[in-house]
This record gives sequence, C-alpha cells and structure tokens, in this order.
Amino acid sequence: MLHRYGDGMDTTTLLQTLAFDPTAGTVIRTPPGTGYGYWVGGHKVSFDPASGLFVLFARSRTPLEHGRGGTCEIAVSEDGITFDTVWTATKEQLAASSIEVGHVVPDGSGGWRFYVSYERPAQRDWRIDVLEAPHPEAFDAQHRRTVLQPQQFGLSFIKDPWVIEREPGVVDLFAAVPARRGPRVAGDIVTIADDDATVVTTSTDGRIFRELTYVFEGTGDDSWHGHRGRLDSLFPTKDGAGWVGFHSGGRTMYDNYEEPPGVVVSDDARSFTRVTPDAPFVMSPHGCVRYLWGVPVGDDLHIYYEYTREDRSHDLRVSVVPRP
Repeated sequence: MLHRYGDGMDTTTLLQTLAFDPTAGTVIRTPPGTGYGYWVGGHKVSFDPASGLFVLFARSRTPLEHGRGGTCEIAVSEDGITFDTVWTATKEQLAASSIEVGHVVPDGSGGWRFYVSYERPAQRDWRIDVLEAPHPEAFDAQHRRTVLQPQQFGLSFIKDPWVIEREPGVVDLFAAVPARRGPRVAGDIVTIADDDATVVTTSTDGRIFRELTYVFEGTGDDSWHGHRGRLDSLFPTKDGAGWVGFHSGGRTMYDNYEEPPGVVVSDDARSFTRVTPDAPFVMSPHGCVRYLWGVPVGDDLHIYYEYTREDRSHDLRVSVVPRP
C-alpha cells in the first residue's frame, strides 16, 4: 500500500515530482582542491519571505592530512542560485579542529541566528553553538554561545544542526548524535553498530534546549541505509498537510564520506516513513549526491546538494523542481 499524504498524492508521484538530474544542476560553490577529501558543502539554506533573501551556510574541507573543515561562509542571494559571500570564519576563529554543518535562520523579530557545529581540539567532541546578529553579515565568532554540549546528555557528539518552525515562536532543532544500537554479538559473530541517529530538541527562545528525543535511526539491516540514521532536511508540502524530507544512508564506515540519500514523509515531523527503501533516491555517476536540502519557495523547491565530481572532490549544486 502506498503512503499518501497531503492532498492524496502517493509516494510514486512524489518521487516523480522530486526527481532531478544532478549532473545538470547549477554549481554554486567549488571545492578548494582537486581529488578525494576536497569538498564544499555541509550546507543549509534558509529563505526569508520578509526580506526575500536566501541565506546559505557552507563549509570548505580539505583532506584529513591537510586540515579537514578549515573555513566556512555565509552567503546571500535573491534568486537562490547566485550567492554573494557576506561573512567567513576559520576553524581558528571558532577554536575548532574542524567545522561541520551550520544553519542561519531568521529569529522571528527581524534578526538572525546562526547555529554551527564544530569539533573542539582538546575534548575531540562535536558541539553546537549559536551566534546572533541583526543581519547575516554581522555575526561575530567571538560572541558564540554553546547551546548543545554532548556530555550534558551523556553523548560523545552532537552535530549537524538544522532548524524548522512548526508553529510561530517554537524552534525545533534537529541534530546528529551517536546511534543507540551498538554492535550485536551472536556466538562468535559480531555485527557492526549503526553510525548515527537523529534527535530533535525544542525551544521557545532558540537558546535553551533541555531535552533530546530520538526520531530517526538506522534500520540495522544490510540495506543501503541500514547503518545510518541522519535526517538532512524537512519541509512542508504545498498544501501544508504533511512533511517531506531527505536522509542519508550507509551500510558501513566505507560509506562515511559518500553517503547516498533517500526520501522520507511524515505527518507530524516526529515519525518518519522511508519511501526509497530499495535504492538511493539519486546518485552521481562518480559517487554520491549527499546532504540534500530542500527549500520551498512558492510552487518551486530548490534542492541543494554536494555532488561527487569525476576527480572525487565534491562541489555544491542546486536544482529546482516543482514543490510537492
């Protein structure tokens, strides 16, 4: 039986609506070098109807032996295609060993909040900080404040934040955390643990988050998405009756940097149904298409994604499809 959502569109029609050719997407950022380990992405994009601005966060990454996630940027656009950089930071300015995913969002009162995850050198843990400013170009790295520290929840990391508002004044922050399912032992056979899971935490001021709820985890089997449970995106359907999102999959650590994407649907932004269980939703001919992030604007959906190029580096692209 096909899952139906919103105005009754089934998931077959949904996947046809979302389908795009990643090779034909518009390249909006190129990696800092050539070859495996040079990537630009880790991105999130917001659209602010009040100002008409698209606001992009992206980080640039070099191979492990050359410094990892060393720089990040915030850029703005009026069309969601051409972005102008208005703010940058290095890992040194964040006192970090590597920068990961960040998300810049309107704060509801004319200003902006910037949630960013990074790894601290001494503790070797990933945490999430927030910066606040009247405009995306005005953030000051020195004024960041930690909002989610993993040790407070008994975790080794919490990272890759992104935010939605299901209702005015209520912030839902989703993040990646360690999986709850560890290695399974049956006699002399040990089966690998899951890599990660997704939690959500809610706040009324965007600063204080006290509880985490697990909402998405790996399936634990040998499928293409069996050992990764990271939600990357969630957006409301055009009729407002449901939610559609993208997630990352993986079978083992071999897939850690080439994570294929899938599609999920939800009625409440808390429980999710995978609708691409048999195969990834889209792939590059040279590797993966990852970190799919959907931004609905009117009747269109902008999909931003990392794309594996022929030389195995990743660039950042956007494709525009009809909004489901």
